[in-house]
Amino acid sequence: MDEIKKFYVGILHIKEKFALDLIEQINALPLVTNKKGTSIRIEADQLNFKEASMDFRSKYHLIIDRGSHLLRHIIGIFMNLAFQGVYILNNPLSFHYFICNKDVGYALAHSLGVNVPPSYVLPAHNRYLFDEEAFIASHSLPWDSMIERVGFPCYIKPAEGRGGFDVYKAENKKKLLIYYSESGNKVMTLQKSVESPYPWHIRCLCVGKKIIPIKYIFQPNDQSQYIYDQNFLTCEQGQKVIDSAKIINRVFGYEMNSIEFILDDKGEPWAIDFNNPIPDARDKVLGKIYYKDYLDAIIDRIKEVACYDESYSYPFLPPLNQYAEIARMDIPRERKFSLALEKANQYYLEQP
Repeated sequence: MDEIKKFYVGILHIKEKFALDLIEQINALPLVTNKKGTSIRIEADQLNFKEASMDFRSKYHLIIDRGSHLLRHIIGIFMNLAFQGVYILNNPLSFHYFICNKDVGYALAHSLGVNVPPSYVLPAHNRYLFDEEAFIASHSLPWDSMIERVGFPCYIKPAEGRGGFDVYKAENKKKLLIYYSESGNKVMTLQKSVESPYPWHIRCLCVGKKIIPIKYIFQPNDQSQYIYDQNFLTCEQGQKVIDSAKIINRVFGYEMNSIEFILDDKGEPWAIDFNNPIPDARDKVLGKIYYKDYLDAIIDRIKEVACYDESYSYPFLPPLNQYAEIARMDIPRERKFSLALEKANQYYLEQP
């Protein structure tokens, strides 16, 4: 009988039903077979790293990270394992840089031709380390010139934000300054509001090579609604949304993400929030269909990675330099978008 190769998957989570369902379904999978005809059994369990020495080694071939932002000691462990070649979703360097610097993501996507509303990063309102003179100088922000560009209404929200918390829509300068003054020590983002004729947004659930555009009604404080509707976008709109999502995911190096778009009055999609490396997985919020799609997409990606040739080497760094070269070209934005999409499709159209 031919030897069966084992492929170990570790899932880091914090009492999450989705992760428990994922473990159960992975362990129920039949054997998979790679191109060489080798049979592979995929086994999953809950990852539980406590302490780790600098030469720590793990049994896992692949790790699904759904909790390192809450367990900070895990971040360094994951970076060490990624350096060793363990496949981690998401890449820990990408995860823990971009999630804390959403403003950088706006600039990168914009530079590659993705539609992003004009946005500014604002210093924290409270800066305790400054002396009085420096504090006053740092508050002399060019509000009028920024307002001229973003207009009203506009949004002010944390640069490091999740779940729709502390997102405010300012209708005038007085309100904007009040919201900023109440933001404390958070770095904030000021962003133009894209006015849409529709009451819904588009939320793309992105897992592995699967991108699922979902009709989505934003509600603050993590109370948003996902609505099942397969025909709410035209073919052209759907393709533009998916192509834009591909570029964003690959420039970030993300294989799990959710990306929010809004359609303007001409039907053009704008990316307004796209740094969510642990997409919402609550079954009561997603509904049965999207919840199953989510599970299936992760399992499909795990099977693809399990079947990679043994010569495959997990890249420790995401391919940012390749996209930076495109962004620096002196060519029209449409051409940059096309080149970035072509690059992104090397991942999305790859055959394991």
